[in-house]
Amino acid sequence: EIILGLVGSEMCIRDRFYGAHAMTTAFTEVSRDYDDLWLLTRDYRGWMLKKLLNHLNMQADSRFADLGGGTGIFTHLLSQAVPLESEAICVDPSGAMLLNAEQYSGIQTRCASAEAFIDSGVQLDRVLIKESIHHIRNRERFWKKMRSCLRPNGRVLVVTRPSLPEFPLFSRAMTAFSESQPELDILLGEIAASGLGAVTSREEYRVEIPKDRWYAMLRARFMSNLAGFTSDEIAKGILEIDDQLDGNQIRFIDRLFFVVVGHELA
Repeated sequence: EIILGLVGSEMCIRDRFYGAHAMTTAFTEVSRDYDDLWLLTRDYRGWMLKKLLNHLNMQADSRFADLGGGTGIFTHLLSQAVPLESEAICVDPSGAMLLNAEQYSGIQTRCASAEAFIDSGVQLDRVLIKESIHHIRNRERFWKKMRSCLRPNGRVLVVTRPSLPEFPLFSRAMTAFSESQPELDILLGEIAASGLGAVTSREEYRVEIPKDRWYAMLRARFMSNLAGFTSDEIAKGILEIDDQLDGNQIRFIDRLFFVVVGHELA
């Protein structure tokens, strides 16, 4: 997926990968329910928040931006957990997603891509890029720009997944995910080329979820990689998955990489 955006613009423009109309429509349709769609289990959000807090190590005076922050749910939860002296910034190219973020007090919203926001030269102490690094078109350029935007003791936290997750996806959806997801060693090489350093931690979360809920998530295209599939294609994909699974529950391990990036880590 390729994303373009303009800081302060009311119009967010998505360039074509699966198709601009398909991508815009998909994000508009799921925006209201997006947070619930990604709630894999009752404890998942709390588990993720704890990990984010641990790796970000935010302080009250941190200038914080959440790039690709979507509905602003984690922007909000993080700023509540560590009351910030300045408003957190939720950045996303989807205006529909940001409408949800605007319900939270103490948060500014910017309708922009991560690249456009960083190009503005904003100075930051803490940056979160949670499950959206694959949306950045030119990551080498992005990290070089980030180096000049990140204050001396600042850090960036990238949360991402392996290119072949254990999610029960149908074959074409898995291919779409794999092709868009940067391999960890490639990502680390891009960071190193900018002069920044990185430390990676691997985390696991065991998921058990009813089949019906997982299939509903797929139909709602809860992942951007599903935006290019028609309803009929997803229905056929669900049948493909169902043929491979027994029982009414789906069990898998969600494996994630938490990559902390900073000047002092170089």
